[in-house]
Amino acid sequence: MSIKAQDTCVFLFTIPQNAHFATADHLANTYLLHGFEVEKYDSTGRFVSRYSNNRLGVPAFLDASNPLKILVWYADFQTAVFLDRNMTELGRLNVAEVGFPAVRCLASAADGNIWAYDEASSYLLKLSTSGEKLIESQPLNLEFAQRFAPISIRDDGGQAVLLSDPVQGVAVFNPFAQLDKILMFKGLTQFEVENGVLFFAEKDSIRAENWRGGDSRITLLPSAAQSEGSVFWLSKKRVFVRSEAGVEVYGF
Repeated sequence: MSIKAQDTCVFLFTIPQNAHFATADHLANTYLLHGFEVEKYDSTGRFVSRYSNNRLGVPAFLDASNPLKILVWYADFQTAVFLDRNMTELGRLNVAEVGFPAVRCLASAADGNIWAYDEASSYLLKLSTSGEKLIESQPLNLEFAQRFAPISIRDDGGQAVLLSDPVQGVAVFNPFAQLDKILMFKGLTQFEVENGVLFFAEKDSIRAENWRGGDSRITLLPSAAQSEGSVFWLSKKRVFVRSEAGVEVYGF
Protein backbone atom coordinates (compact mmCIF):
# COMPACT_ATOMS: atom_id res chain seq x y z
CA MET A 1 0.00 0.00 0.00
CA SER A 2 1.26 3.48 -0.83
CA ILE A 3 0.15 6.85 0.51
CA LYS A 4 -0.45 9.56 -2.07
CA ALA A 5 0.53 13.20 -1.68
CA GLN A 6 -1.41 15.37 0.73
CA ASP A 7 -4.30 17.56 -0.38
CA THR A 8 -5.80 20.41 1.59
CA CYS A 9 -9.39 21.27 2.48
CA VAL A 10 -10.98 24.30 0.80
CA PHE A 11 -13.06 26.74 2.84
CA LEU A 12 -16.55 27.18 1.35
CA PHE A 13 -18.73 29.19 3.75
CA THR A 14 -19.85 29.59 7.37
CA ILE A 15 -23.35 28.90 8.65
CA PRO A 16 -23.99 31.12 11.69
CA GLN A 17 -25.53 28.43 13.85
CA ASN A 18 -24.39 26.70 17.06
CA ALA A 19 -24.83 23.06 16.00
CA HIS A 20 -24.13 19.82 17.86
CA PHE A 21 -23.98 17.73 14.67
CA ALA A 22 -23.53 18.39 10.95
CA THR A 23 -23.51 16.27 7.82
CA ALA A 24 -24.10 16.49 4.07
CA ASP A 25 -25.71 14.51 1.27
CA HIS A 26 -24.22 13.69 -2.14
CA LEU A 27 -25.86 16.83 -3.58
CA ALA A 28 -23.75 18.95 -1.18
CA ASN A 29 -26.72 20.02 0.92
CA THR A 30 -25.81 20.59 4.57
CA TYR A 31 -27.87 19.39 7.55
CA LEU A 32 -27.40 20.79 11.06
CA LEU A 33 -28.77 19.64 14.41
CA HIS A 34 -29.04 22.24 17.14
CA GLY A 35 -31.36 22.03 20.11
CA PHE A 36 -34.62 20.49 18.91
CA GLU A 37 -34.07 21.78 15.36
CA VAL A 38 -33.05 19.92 12.19
CA GLU A 39 -32.07 22.41 9.48
CA LYS A 40 -31.22 22.00 5.81
CA TYR A 41 -28.99 24.36 3.78
CA ASP A 42 -28.18 24.21 0.08
CA SER A 43 -24.72 23.83 -1.48
CA THR A 44 -24.02 27.56 -1.07
CA GLY A 45 -25.01 27.68 2.61
CA ARG A 46 -28.43 29.21 2.01
CA PHE A 47 -31.13 28.11 4.47
CA VAL A 48 -33.74 25.84 2.85
CA SER A 49 -36.02 24.35 5.49
CA ARG A 50 -36.26 22.96 9.01
CA TYR A 51 -37.95 20.24 11.04
CA SER A 52 -38.56 20.42 14.78
CA ASN A 53 -40.09 18.00 17.26
CA ASN A 54 -39.57 18.79 20.94
CA ARG A 55 -41.61 15.76 22.05
CA LEU A 56 -38.78 13.40 21.10
CA GLY A 57 -36.00 15.28 22.82
CA VAL A 58 -32.79 16.39 21.16
CA PRO A 59 -31.89 14.58 17.91
CA ALA A 60 -28.55 12.77 18.21
CA PHE A 61 -27.72 11.83 14.62
CA LEU A 62 -28.82 12.39 11.04
CA ASP A 63 -28.16 10.20 8.00
CA ALA A 64 -28.68 11.97 4.65
CA SER A 65 -27.19 9.27 2.42
CA ASN A 66 -30.62 9.23 0.75
CA PRO A 67 -31.65 12.91 0.48
CA LEU A 68 -35.20 11.86 -0.42
CA LYS A 69 -35.55 9.88 2.81
CA ILE A 70 -33.52 11.49 5.59
CA LEU A 71 -33.15 9.56 8.83
CA VAL A 72 -33.06 11.46 12.14
CA TRP A 73 -32.26 9.43 15.26
CA TYR A 74 -33.67 10.45 18.63
CA ALA A 75 -31.58 8.19 20.87
CA ASP A 76 -33.26 9.10 24.17
CA PHE A 77 -36.61 7.91 22.82
CA GLN A 78 -35.18 5.12 20.62
CA THR A 79 -37.06 6.64 17.69
CA ALA A 80 -36.10 7.16 14.06
CA VAL A 81 -37.95 9.87 12.11
CA PHE A 82 -37.94 9.89 8.30
CA LEU A 83 -38.08 13.19 6.40
CA ASP A 84 -38.50 13.99 2.72
CA ARG A 85 -36.35 16.52 0.86
CA ASN A 86 -38.59 19.35 2.08
CA MET A 87 -38.03 18.26 5.71
CA THR A 88 -41.62 17.03 6.00
CA GLU A 89 -42.12 13.96 8.15
CA LEU A 90 -42.75 10.75 6.19
CA GLY A 91 -43.03 8.46 9.20
CA ARG A 92 -41.29 7.25 12.31
CA LEU A 93 -40.21 4.05 14.02
CA ASN A 94 -39.76 3.40 17.73
CA VAL A 95 -37.35 0.46 17.72
CA ALA A 96 -38.03 -0.37 21.38
CA GLU A 97 -41.73 -0.85 20.63
CA VAL A 98 -40.94 -3.42 17.91
CA GLY A 99 -38.72 -5.49 20.21
CA PHE A 100 -35.27 -3.87 20.13
CA PRO A 101 -34.94 -1.75 23.28
CA ALA A 102 -31.15 -1.45 23.26
CA VAL A 103 -30.26 -0.05 19.83
CA ARG A 104 -26.90 1.66 20.23
CA CYS A 105 -26.58 3.09 16.70
CA LEU A 106 -28.33 2.91 13.35
CA ALA A 107 -28.13 4.21 9.80
CA SER A 108 -29.97 4.17 6.49
CA ALA A 109 -29.59 1.11 4.28
CA ALA A 110 -29.05 1.64 0.55
CA ASP A 111 -32.36 -0.10 -0.24
CA GLY A 112 -34.44 2.25 1.94
CA ASN A 113 -34.47 0.09 5.06
CA ILE A 114 -32.44 0.56 8.28
CA TRP A 115 -29.30 -0.99 9.71
CA ALA A 116 -29.23 -1.12 13.51
CA TYR A 117 -26.95 -2.61 16.14
CA ASP A 118 -28.87 -4.13 19.06
CA GLU A 119 -26.64 -4.12 22.13
CA ALA A 120 -28.84 -6.54 24.08
CA SER A 121 -28.50 -9.37 21.55
CA SER A 122 -25.22 -8.17 19.94
CA TYR A 123 -26.83 -8.53 16.49
CA LEU A 124 -26.47 -6.36 13.44
CA LEU A 125 -30.03 -6.05 12.15
CA LYS A 126 -31.67 -4.86 8.99
CA LEU A 127 -35.15 -3.55 9.76
CA SER A 128 -37.91 -2.25 7.53
CA THR A 129 -39.16 1.26 8.29
CA SER A 130 -42.17 -0.39 9.95
CA GLY A 131 -39.89 -2.41 12.25
CA GLU A 132 -39.97 -5.83 10.60
CA LYS A 133 -36.71 -7.75 11.03
CA LEU A 134 -35.39 -8.55 7.55
CA ILE A 135 -31.84 -9.76 8.21
CA GLU A 136 -29.75 -10.48 11.30
CA SER A 137 -26.10 -11.32 11.82
CA GLN A 138 -24.63 -14.00 14.02
CA PRO A 139 -24.24 -12.87 17.65
CA LEU A 140 -21.21 -10.61 17.43
CA ASN A 141 -20.14 -11.32 21.00
CA LEU A 142 -19.04 -14.73 19.66
CA GLU A 143 -16.80 -13.11 17.03
CA PHE A 144 -14.72 -10.90 19.33
CA ALA A 145 -12.50 -11.51 22.34
CA GLN A 146 -14.30 -8.74 24.25
CA ARG A 147 -17.72 -7.13 24.02
CA PHE A 148 -18.24 -5.54 20.61
CA ALA A 149 -19.42 -1.96 21.14
CA PRO A 150 -19.85 -0.10 17.84
CA ILE A 151 -20.83 3.55 17.93
CA SER A 152 -21.31 4.18 14.20
CA ILE A 153 -22.74 2.32 11.19
CA ARG A 154 -22.48 3.13 7.50
CA ASP A 155 -23.88 1.37 4.41
CA ASP A 156 -21.48 1.51 1.47
CA GLY A 157 -24.05 1.79 -1.30
CA GLY A 158 -25.37 -1.73 -0.74
CA GLN A 159 -21.91 -3.27 -1.22
CA ALA A 160 -21.10 -3.65 2.47
CA VAL A 161 -22.00 -2.46 5.95
CA LEU A 162 -19.30 -1.07 8.24
CA LEU A 163 -19.47 -0.77 12.04
CA SER A 164 -16.83 1.07 14.05
CA ASP A 165 -15.84 -0.01 17.55
CA PRO A 166 -13.18 2.50 18.67
CA VAL A 167 -11.39 -0.18 20.71
CA GLN A 168 -11.47 -3.15 18.30
CA GLY A 169 -11.60 -1.59 14.84
CA VAL A 170 -14.02 -1.43 11.92
CA ALA A 171 -16.05 -4.56 11.19
CA VAL A 172 -17.04 -5.06 7.55
CA PHE A 173 -20.16 -7.10 6.76
CA ASN A 174 -21.57 -8.25 3.45
CA PRO A 175 -25.10 -7.11 2.44
CA PHE A 176 -26.52 -10.16 4.24
CA ALA A 177 -24.99 -9.16 7.60
CA GLN A 178 -22.28 -11.82 7.51
CA LEU A 179 -18.95 -10.69 8.97
CA ASP A 180 -16.34 -10.38 6.25
CA LYS A 181 -13.29 -8.80 7.87
CA ILE A 182 -12.00 -6.54 10.63
CA LEU A 183 -10.06 -3.44 9.65
CA MET A 184 -7.52 -2.47 12.30
CA PHE A 185 -8.41 1.23 12.28
CA LYS A 186 -8.98 1.95 15.94
CA GLY A 187 -10.13 5.03 17.77
CA LEU A 188 -12.72 5.96 15.13
CA THR A 189 -15.57 7.86 16.74
CA GLN A 190 -16.85 8.95 13.31
CA PHE A 191 -16.23 7.88 9.74
CA GLU A 192 -17.75 8.04 6.27
CA VAL A 193 -17.68 5.51 3.45
CA GLU A 194 -18.36 5.92 -0.26
CA ASN A 195 -17.64 3.60 -3.20
CA GLY A 196 -15.33 1.38 -1.19
CA VAL A 197 -13.38 4.23 0.39
CA LEU A 198 -13.34 4.75 4.14
CA PHE A 199 -12.79 8.34 5.32
CA PHE A 200 -11.74 9.09 8.88
CA ALA A 201 -9.72 11.60 10.88
CA GLU A 202 -6.18 10.63 11.84
CA LYS A 203 -4.10 13.16 13.79
CA ASP A 204 -4.25 16.39 11.75
CA SER A 205 -5.53 14.78 8.55
CA ILE A 206 -8.39 13.01 6.82
CA ARG A 207 -7.34 9.58 5.66
CA ALA A 208 -9.09 7.99 2.67
CA GLU A 209 -8.56 4.23 2.71
CA ASN A 210 -9.90 1.67 0.24
CA TRP A 211 -11.25 -0.99 2.57
CA ARG A 212 -10.66 -3.66 -0.07
CA GLY A 213 -6.97 -2.76 -0.15
CA GLY A 214 -5.01 -0.23 -2.19
CA ASP A 215 -3.67 3.28 -1.93
CA SER A 216 -4.40 5.75 0.85
CA ARG A 217 -4.88 9.46 0.33
CA ILE A 218 -4.18 12.05 3.00
CA THR A 219 -5.93 15.44 3.18
CA LEU A 220 -4.90 17.97 5.80
CA LEU A 221 -7.70 18.99 8.12
CA PRO A 222 -8.51 22.71 8.29
CA SER A 223 -6.33 24.43 10.88
CA ALA A 224 -9.42 25.15 12.97
CA ALA A 225 -9.97 21.39 13.32
CA GLN A 226 -6.37 20.66 14.30
CA SER A 227 -6.35 22.50 17.61
CA GLU A 228 -6.84 20.58 20.84
CA GLY A 229 -10.49 20.36 21.85
CA SER A 230 -11.81 21.32 18.42
CA VAL A 231 -15.16 19.86 17.35
CA PHE A 232 -15.68 18.78 13.76
CA TRP A 233 -17.64 16.28 11.69
CA LEU A 234 -16.75 14.43 8.48
CA SER A 235 -19.25 13.78 5.74
CA LYS A 236 -19.36 13.16 2.01
CA LYS A 237 -16.58 15.42 0.65
CA ARG A 238 -17.23 17.87 3.48
CA VAL A 239 -15.70 18.81 6.83
CA PHE A 240 -17.75 20.84 9.30
CA VAL A 241 -15.89 22.67 12.05
CA ARG A 242 -17.61 24.31 15.00
CA SER A 243 -16.30 27.81 15.63
CA GLU A 244 -17.30 31.00 17.43
CA ALA A 245 -18.88 32.19 14.17
CA GLY A 246 -20.99 29.04 13.73
CA VAL A 247 -20.23 26.03 11.54
CA GLU A 248 -17.41 26.44 9.03
CA VAL A 249 -17.87 24.25 5.93
CA TYR A 250 -14.91 22.93 3.95
CA GLY A 251 -14.68 20.74 0.85
CA PHE A 252 -12.11 18.02 0.24
